[in-house]
Amino acid sequence: MKRLFSNATFVTMVDDVDTADALLVDDDGRIAYVGTLEEARRLAEGAEEVDLGGAAVLPGLIDPHSHFTGALQYLLYADLSECTSFAEITETLKKFAAERNIGPDGVIMGNGYDQNNLIEQRHPDKSILNAVSEDVPVLITHVSNHMGVANDCLLKLAGITPTTPDPEGGRYGRMNGTGDLDGYAEEPAAMNPFYAVTTPRLGLDFAAMVPDMQRIYLEHGVTTCQDGATAPDMAKVLVGLARAGLLKMDIVSYPMWGSDVMATLADNAEFDSQSYTGHFRFGGLKMFLDGSPQGLTAWMTEPYVEGPDGEKDWVAYSTMTDEDAIAFAKMAIDSNHQLLCHCNGDAAADQLLRVYEAARDASDNPEKMALRPVMIHAQTARTDQYEKMAAIGMIPSIFSSHVWYWGDAHLRNLGPVRGGRVSACGDAERAGLPFTLHTDTPVLRPNLLEAAWCAVNRITKAGVQLDEDQKVTPYEAMRAITYNGAYQYGEEADKGTLEAGKLADLVVLDRNPLAVDPREIRDICVLATIKEGDTLYERDEK
Repeated sequence: MKRLFSNATFVTMVDDVDTADALLVDDDGRIAYVGTLEEARRLAEGAEEVDLGGAAVLPGLIDPHSHFTGALQYLLYADLSECTSFAEITETLKKFAAERNIGPDGVIMGNGYDQNNLIEQRHPDKSILNAVSEDVPVLITHVSNHMGVANDCLLKLAGITPTTPDPEGGRYGRMNGTGDLDGYAEEPAAMNPFYAVTTPRLGLDFAAMVPDMQRIYLEHGVTTCQDGATAPDMAKVLVGLARAGLLKMDIVSYPMWGSDVMATLADNAEFDSQSYTGHFRFGGLKMFLDGSPQGLTAWMTEPYVEGPDGEKDWVAYSTMTDEDAIAFAKMAIDSNHQLLCHCNGDAAADQLLRVYEAARDASDNPEKMALRPVMIHAQTARTDQYEKMAAIGMIPSIFSSHVWYWGDAHLRNLGPVRGGRVSACGDAERAGLPFTLHTDTPVLRPNLLEAAWCAVNRITKAGVQLDEDQKVTPYEAMRAITYNGAYQYGEEADKGTLEAGKLADLVVLDRNPLAVDPREIRDICVLATIKEGDTLYERDEK
């Protein structure tokens, strides 16, 4: 349906000054015209005119890395993000279980605790969760989702015993001097046996939950998002939602290393395409090479200030061998798929650059130079690594929100120099890279405006100014969540700027992020989110 949007500043993102007075959407949900109101009305031919009340309109925001199916955590898990002690974790979980009347056939799940914010300054152990329940499995996951803690009931159901060896790329916590399990598990390889028990007990009804899951993104102005580590069962769920017409925003999925990813693609071949079917498609493959810097599991070339047990030489570890990583990367390249790879530490970044180049050189795919591989997170990527990314066509997707949420922890854990330059967007910009910004939902809500604010201002929660040389301009930050996001997905012909012929994916804001004081960017409100000309979200004014 044709619609003419007027009485707004249309910030096209073509450059840092280009604006327009009106935007016309055609019957196919594409931009027919963007420019003067007079010309838009002439071309409108009686189309519905929508007065936006003086708002600012930008291209719909593009999430370059998150876990869409993980958004169910906001609906089904206890929120532990505000807990400041073990006692508060126990009390929050007890209250959650009572309110939901969770019995022995169920499961008590909590997410978002951060040992950096607890007075005990360490991870909880199973005794904290045994106090919640001895008869119902309890699992809490760290804010990074890279580690968690289980109670004795869950350890037993998962078959994890003191004789269970640590898996490659993960570990189980042990009590000092006894060898008994303390309930802690680190990295997916160690946590997956817990999920095998807990997931079936959640009684997931994705068809009923998907409107709320999508709203989590739409209320932040996001029109394209990602499921960045898709397991085979979740691929079936997403395909089913797409076929049922239940997806309203575009979702790009990346099957995850550790399963038969090529079988997942083959089983759903119609979605293995650059085009969407029912707002869903597969974008490539995903692997990960290390853990979390705030959890002290990001793999570094130089030691942390202090390791998890007080070590002075702790650099953490890789989750994949070079041999395995090269084989997986080559499989992606040979099959003409983009590769996404989780790298937080600079040693992991070194490994990715090394193995991707080796895999690419070994591939006979004639299109191998055009695949736009992505380094996800890039928290401690060095200047020379950004320059190498530019040379090989790799895109850094930077988790810039770390500056605010964990900048103070990074200063403690990495020291003032390395900690001060985390999320080094300035170096990425100077290297000429089309970097993107993400929030890794459900680690954080998909508040890309806040991610842009972090990249522009670089202020921690304690008010510390991190390395100002790594700041970027508001335009560069907003470009990272619009055009650069589209470029990362290979969709720049359809998304990322307000230009005739592109999809009418729009975000309506109460202020123009390129015109306000840069310190106010994260205070800007999303008034509406529009996908292909249709309004999917409007802010409740009450």
